[in-house]
Amino acid sequence: MKLLFKWALLGSLFSLFFYKSEVLAQTDKKLVLFNSRVVKTLDVELTPDFEVLETVKKKVTVLNKDGLEDGLITIFYNDLISIEDFSGVITDKESGKTIEKLKLKDLNDVSLISDYSVFEDSRLKYFELHAGKFPLEIEFEYTTKKRGNMSFPTWRPEGNKKQLVEKAELNLIYPENMEVRYLVKNIDHEAQETKAEGKVQMHWELENLIELSDDKPDEDSIAMVKIAPKDFTMEGYSSNMETWGGFGNWIYQLNQGKDDLSPEAKAKVAELTEGLKSELEKIQILYKYMQDNYRYVSIQLGIGGFMPMYATEVFEAKYGDCKALSMFMNAMLKEAGINANYVLVNAGSDEKDIDVDFPSNQFNHAILQVPMEQDTVWLECTSSTLPAGFLGDFTMDRHVLVITEEGGKLVKTPAYQSDDYNQIKNNSKIELLGQGMARIKQTKEMTGFAAQTYLAVQHHLNEKEVEKHIYYDLDFSGAHIEKFDLNVDNQQIVPKAILNHETFLQQFYQSTSKRLIIKPSYQTIKADDILNFNMHWEENIEIASPEEMELESGEVDLDLVEDYFDYKKHQVLENNLLKIARVVKFHFPEDVNEETITKTLKQIEKLDDQPIFLKK
Repeated sequence: MKLLFKWALLGSLFSLFFYKSEVLAQTDKKLVLFNSRVVKTLDVELTPDFEVLETVKKKVTVLNKDGLEDGLITIFYNDLISIEDFSGVITDKESGKTIEKLKLKDLNDVSLISDYSVFEDSRLKYFELHAGKFPLEIEFEYTTKKRGNMSFPTWRPEGNKKQLVEKAELNLIYPENMEVRYLVKNIDHEAQETKAEGKVQMHWELENLIELSDDKPDEDSIAMVKIAPKDFTMEGYSSNMETWGGFGNWIYQLNQGKDDLSPEAKAKVAELTEGLKSELEKIQILYKYMQDNYRYVSIQLGIGGFMPMYATEVFEAKYGDCKALSMFMNAMLKEAGINANYVLVNAGSDEKDIDVDFPSNQFNHAILQVPMEQDTVWLECTSSTLPAGFLGDFTMDRHVLVITEEGGKLVKTPAYQSDDYNQIKNNSKIELLGQGMARIKQTKEMTGFAAQTYLAVQHHLNEKEVEKHIYYDLDFSGAHIEKFDLNVDNQQIVPKAILNHETFLQQFYQSTSKRLIIKPSYQTIKADDILNFNMHWEENIEIASPEEMELESGEVDLDLVEDYFDYKKHQVLENNLLKIARVVKFHFPEDVNEETITKTLKQIEKLDDQPIFLKK
């Protein structure tokens, strides 16, 4: 059964003890079941003028100090979204007296301009609840109006952690002659449909929901209703969203004429590509030119949140957002005789894939696709470090909408499911110095996803900051880096980074009167490092001792083949030189969960964490 029913059952039990729980919330923190209760309604109405009215009604009973944040009021608005009305009241629950009546002017107002944004009209009105006496109630209602019906809010009935949702309602209202589509997730009962005065109303209602766990709920288990239009319009641009082709057609309209270049820009393209014969060479040189000379700036003004700047404006300004930079790169490629396609994607390392059977605006980013005779080259145009053809984890392995003259079509970005795209090879030469001290000369060679961080480190940080990151990455106890050299290569499709360093180790081994005890230091690997579910991880270590030694333990080779990894380790002592060769190959299935990966890494850690005894 879905988590929703667990919440509903718990909520039903708690509803029998409302007044007792209010007392418990104030007198014994250990017995608190929830911090607040809420009754909430979301009304979403599509008007005949293709406007969307969104009315939020909430009554929150705050039971203790931890529940104050549940009374937070937030209203987002911008050039396309206006606030039509607002009212609110704060009440002392014990006495029933009104503490404060709220009007729109009582709310704080701040700009939501991002650190990386220059042009953005998003703003936020908010009100924070402060109190020392409980329980108290805050009740408020507001309505916003959005010009254009391209997007609708998503209804999520559950509340915050340790907040009991006594009742959550959604009313979706639209004219009978203007269809609206919706996708219901993790709600088993059907909506109630009524028709009156030429309008259709769909009604959903859930009661007694609560989530007590501190863990973030799985997105696939959350109850929700997604809403999308059939026919839609915004700022004079119209289309039909029943198919991905129709939505893509709307984006294609917005992009028309944006890929024209000025004579100066055309001359620059000609200069850069002169003498180059292959299309891949041209793509790489133009992409590198953009990376070196243009910076990412978010632009979210009105329909500009969807419409890119003109390529010529980007050429002159030397900046742009994901849409603008993708369009500029597209324009340069077109001038060089190479066809490319503008692409929409729901980006983010932890983002879920889109609902492919529900055409709607589920995207937050733009990239570029360059179809080639042998393969497709993907370009992340906001990155200043990734090579042409490598998307990284931000947009890999997900459905994207490719925009063409015919409209839009869904394809998937590369999954990079091979350890060719994720490799770490550490070659270490260690000299034992006496009294547990040692000096290590190491070459770390990282490929693909393993190189991503060092590409960014080399590009964005100064030498002192780079060294600080190396200390963090090496994670050696009592270490002092004497010298280092970092080289990155992002000119090939799969990026590489090579770090050479010499480091003094204060405590590397233990020495007794009869033996040396060495615990080899391998790199720490976390679940987040295995982004494509595959990795080749190699450690080659040579440890030189000034004393005559004999290998007392550790001669047995290991060669394991498990469900999620292959493990090989070989150790040998020759001429006072201890050689360790260890290789791990991870091969997880796509549907593996993080808990399984973490458990597997602990298995590797246990296999690695075996001390070596050398007899004097």
